[in-house]
Amino acid sequence: MLHELVVEGSIVNPEGIHEAQIGIDEGYITELKKQGLKGEREIEARRCLIFPGFIDLHVHLREDSSHKWDYKEDFKYGTAAALHGGITTVVDMPNTPSPGINAARIREKKELARTKSKGLIDVLFYGAVAESNLSTLAEMQKEVVAYKIYLAETGGGLQIGAGTLPKALKAIEATSKPAVIHCEDQGIIDKRKVELKAMGEEKKGLGELHSELRPAEAELSAVKHVLAATTASTSRNVKINIAHVSVYDTVDLIERYKNVHCEVTPHHLFFTRDDVLSKKSFLKTNPPLRTEGNRQRLLAAFKEGRIDFLATDHAPHTKEEKARDILDAPAGVPNLDTYGNFVSWLIVRCDVHPTLIARVCAYNPALFLGLNDRGRIAVGKKANLTILDTQKHVKISSERLYTKCGWSPFEGYEFPGTVRHTIFNGAVVTEYDKVLGPLHPAFKSGHPRLP
Repeated sequence: MLHELVVEGSIVNPEGIHEAQIGIDEGYITELKKQGLKGEREIEARRCLIFPGFIDLHVHLREDSSHKWDYKEDFKYGTAAALHGGITTVVDMPNTPSPGINAARIREKKELARTKSKGLIDVLFYGAVAESNLSTLAEMQKEVVAYKIYLAETGGGLQIGAGTLPKALKAIEATSKPAVIHCEDQGIIDKRKVELKAMGEEKKGLGELHSELRPAEAELSAVKHVLAATTASTSRNVKINIAHVSVYDTVDLIERYKNVHCEVTPHHLFFTRDDVLSKKSFLKTNPPLRTEGNRQRLLAAFKEGRIDFLATDHAPHTKEEKARDILDAPAGVPNLDTYGNFVSWLIVRCDVHPTLIARVCAYNPALFLGLNDRGRIAVGKKANLTILDTQKHVKISSERLYTKCGWSPFEGYEFPGTVRHTIFNGAVVTEYDKVLGPLHPAFKSGHPRLP
């Protein structure tokens, strides 16, 4: 049999690594064999690691029907950045100017994403949970893969109070979809603002101020509210992901709850609050960066397999916006372009085993979201693959990026590896830093990195 595409090299699944050939036809894996497969096109990648296509379950692609935030990012450039970073599936957050609080708005975003990405990556969506739409959450369930709850202020007025949380989880349980929760206690944040203003603390060093305003206690308090709500008989079966964990103690808190999972971001595993002294508002994130000791403990927990997902929380803003004072600049950093580079850093510099990467970057997200057609390399699964070259060193620079905002918190850092190819539904859509134009007709103008 002559396959459309044959990929050969070290295949990484959660249970192990083995040398094999992957036969691909009509977008699916049709055969796995040690040797002997033939293809119309063949990719020999023996010096690389071949992963199931990475799945990022936390991105902000900024675009909706209002188009008010398209200048920060949009589906066209955000999906190019994802492919560049080795990501084949993204899940877009609902807190845009026209927030995703009903099925009609989600359908509008779906059509925008389909048009802009040309189907060369899967863009899935969260439905927003607000005080105003608890009774209508079920109407969105066919349009979304999960629901997002915010326990602190965010764009679109989506914050819900701790008292509403049990009702929200009960409504989500009726949809059989999982929930992702932003855990910061707004009451603690508001109290800290008042205290710091009274003490004149606005004049403290930029590296300290934002983390003082959103202390570790704010995250831990919100996580405790979530755990208390999950013990209620009405919501014990809801799968929950605690978004962007920044405090090591959060990992300890959730471990005995089988239905509660957590994600960590590249920036919380790499940077600390001390880095904000030099990078200032460009490293302002919610939740904020913590101490070096906390970072090391969080990284150790990740290496031990105690954290379920590695998510980018890709949240782009323009350089002009991020150059503002720490109190005025928006929170968030872009991470899609550099995801594969960061994974290489974890493997080469931090001794994270590749099988753990296959689990937290592909298998676990697919399982959590109910995406049974992907997440591992096996016959019958979608031919979504990320081929990582862990021997090609890359220094991050703005010239190498596809994100519309045009900058990275990792600018100037050298990583010990990069994505050689991203393969989506059997199509080879990237080759090192090049997103392949002939296979991506959306990319015809407007961006210096796109053909």
